Amino acid sequence: MKLLKASFLLAAVATATQLDATDYKAVWDLGSGRTATAIVGVDYANGFNANSFNFYHGGMTNSWLTRLDFTVRDGGNVVLLTRNISDVMWFEWDPTGKDLSQRRINPGFGAAGFFEIDTFSNDFTTFLRGELDLQRPFSFFAREMSFFGPSGVTDIVTWMSSIDGQNRIYAAGSTLAGLPLEGAHHRPMLSFDRMGKESQAWATGDFGSSSRTRDVHVTSGEAGINWNVGKSFLFGVAGGHAVQNQDLAFGGSSATKGDFFIAELDYRPEGTQWIVSLLGMVGSWESKTNRGYTNGPSIDFSNGVADTITRSARLRVDAPSLVTFGGFGFAPYASYTVTQTIVGAYTETGGGFPASFNEQEHNATEGRLGVTASKDLSEKTKLLLSVEGIHRFDGVGPSLTGQDVTGGVSFSLPGTAPRADCVRFGFDVDHKLNENTLLNVSAHVATVGEAHDVSAAISIRRAF
Repeated sequence: MKLLKASFLLAAVATATQLDATDYKAVWDLGSGRTATAIVGVDYANGFNANSFNFYHGGMTNSWLTRLDFTVRDGGNVVLLTRNISDVMWFEWDPTGKDLSQRRINPGFGAAGFFEIDTFSNDFTTFLRGELDLQRPFSFFAREMSFFGPSGVTDIVTWMSSIDGQNRIYAAGSTLAGLPLEGAHHRPMLSFDRMGKESQAWATGDFGSSSRTRDVHVTSGEAGINWNVGKSFLFGVAGGHAVQNQDLAFGGSSATKGDFFIAELDYRPEGTQWIVSLLGMVGSWESKTNRGYTNGPSIDFSNGVADTITRSARLRVDAPSLVTFGGFGFAPYASYTVTQTIVGAYTETGGGFPASFNEQEHNATEGRLGVTASKDLSEKTKLLLSVEGIHRFDGVGPSLTGQDVTGGVSFSLPGTAPRADCVRFGFDVDHKLNENTLLNVSAHVATVGEAHDVSAAISIRRAF
């Protein structure tokens, strides 16, 4: 397929700085808030001579080119494109072989060299030109930068930004799994009043919302039943349905919905108040995306449907109240959760520049350490207050790979790391409507992190 070179001729260059004895840095302003940063390292003791021609070819060892780090960001911290020295095919330094009088940027500075870089990989091709002034301390001037993309795309960086938004399908699967786990099931089943019966059925509704770092709204509902197994065990199962809606860039949107199944086994050693619980969850979700991107002077849209599977397992230990203060009993707890998310491969339809996306898979691991303060307000009503610290142990999420539908241009965008830590505060009210029926209402707020900013749940539990 014929590739279109979209060139950015740069009108301004940020002040360049030296990172160490041989590293130079420059920043390109691409407009619309987008920036490109390049760091180039040269080794004067290993063959680099600023006054003569130097040539680097990819794969050479003991070369004078020691470093190349190149990053394009879209407005904030969203990384659209990265390159490093392993991507370099060739790098030329020529202080005499170019017509430096034709420099577009600062043509009056002293003797300097001209370099060209071509970098190739399995995704986008990046072409850079620049000038390095060795007489002025550590000045590095950008000259020209070009990208190659699908034929007809006039703004490659913007197209890549819309592609990067598809990573939210993976995030949607993780979020949908997390809502019931830390909403309706944020407490073990044995922590609810059994009302003197062997079995209990319930119906629950959950809501979660985040707006500070992303615009996400999630709702879920479930019904379940549990029963005593011997004197120390309780086993329960539940099934439910969940929906998440999210806005994407350039007027796009994503809607994910599906069903989930939960099983939980609780153990309380006879004669104690300790509770050990093991919970498992499987969710099957369908994500419909409407990806928006610029196509000439207008906005175009391509549509895709991705199937996502999530599998979660949580081990939790709840201690009895260890301290009493102000009528509240304070009981610590700890949990560890593993969630596997698999987003199936899919291909978009419609629009001027649809794309196909490869499968994504990632295992998220999370630990929580908290304390619950509980107090009986009356014979029928109990208040529980909680605070917990949340830590994510996994690192960067899965990369997003694929190609435009013609197969002419592939892309590989790095995953993003979760916010490692946050704190969540919550309250529960358990109120007996009658001798066999319990109403539970809970709400939580969290600091900025992977937990929902705000979440709430309400359930009716009937003992029999």
